[in-house]
Amino acid sequence: MIELKVQCDCGQRYKFDVEPVNGQMPFSVHCPICGAEGTEKANALLRQNETLLAVAAAPATGPGALRVNRSAYATPVSAPPPITPVASPAAPPAQRPFPGLAQRVATPKTPGKPPNFWMGIVGGLVGALSGAVIYFLIFSYTGFTFRLFAIPVGFFAGLGAHLLGRGEGSKELGGITAILAMAGIVAAQYFVALGWWNKALSHAGAGSGYTVMVATAKEAVKAIPTGSDSEIRNYLAGDEGVAPTAVSDDDVKNFRERNLPEFQDLASGKMTEQQFDTKHGIDPVKEHKVMQAEDDTFKSLFCLLLFSRTGIFSLVAAAGLAYKMSSNA
Repeated sequence: MIELKVQCDCGQRYKFDVEPVNGQMPFSVHCPICGAEGTEKANALLRQNETLLAVAAAPATGPGALRVNRSAYATPVSAPPPITPVASPAAPPAQRPFPGLAQRVATPKTPGKPPNFWMGIVGGLVGALSGAVIYFLIFSYTGFTFRLFAIPVGFFAGLGAHLLGRGEGSKELGGITAILAMAGIVAAQYFVALGWWNKALSHAGAGSGYTVMVATAKEAVKAIPTGSDSEIRNYLAGDEGVAPTAVSDDDVKNFRERNLPEFQDLASGKMTEQQFDTKHGIDPVKEHKVMQAEDDTFKSLFCLLLFSRTGIFSLVAAAGLAYKMSSNA
């Protein structure tokens, strides 16, 4: 029987007595702390011990020959110890460098779902649309013109890409998400500006003559359902901002004979735009040029708003935030 001392890779040292069989361990041994197998290390110690014993047994051939004390490498014992190695109960707890390591090794952690690049793109698109809608509603219903509100669009786009992509975190996904965030901001600002422009045109009475007259005719027919003198007098008084008694009978008669029939035809759709233009001497080509000039004016104003210093800063900041969150930068 010889005593072996094995040091595990986890740092724990343990010893036991063994009687080798053909120079090998007759049983397997394990670390009492982490459970790692130490049989191979024990076999290596046995081979080393046999080499030292062989050197010790060789006869000395000269006066200066080295003699090795055999008892220093093999310790005989009178009674065989138990085969199963048991950790010393007196071992201090400080020798456990990683408490619970054996349990963690025995129960490996189940890996989660892998990242998904395409779902990350879908998440970026959904987040950009959600942020753009919120941005549009803030402008439309509150009237705030603070364009830095566009920066949260980048946050929602990056958050959606990160969550649905399960932390895919590539530069490609970050670049696509940044582009989606900028597209959402531009679209929201376009529709906001378009709403403001149409509202301004309606207040100014702009647009084609036929469209404006149809809207006016519908209001007149609604206010004069039976065509009575009192209804006409009240309508004219409200339109001119005077008292109903100030409207003369001749004004009522002229309106009933000249204006009311045309209003009824326009409100019912009986009079087409071509008939209306012919009756009032309107040139459709010139009218189209005027409307085209109005559209060009709107586009110019939109570009001025979009490419102002605040607008450019909000675009860059939103794109950078979306890229940072979706690429895990």
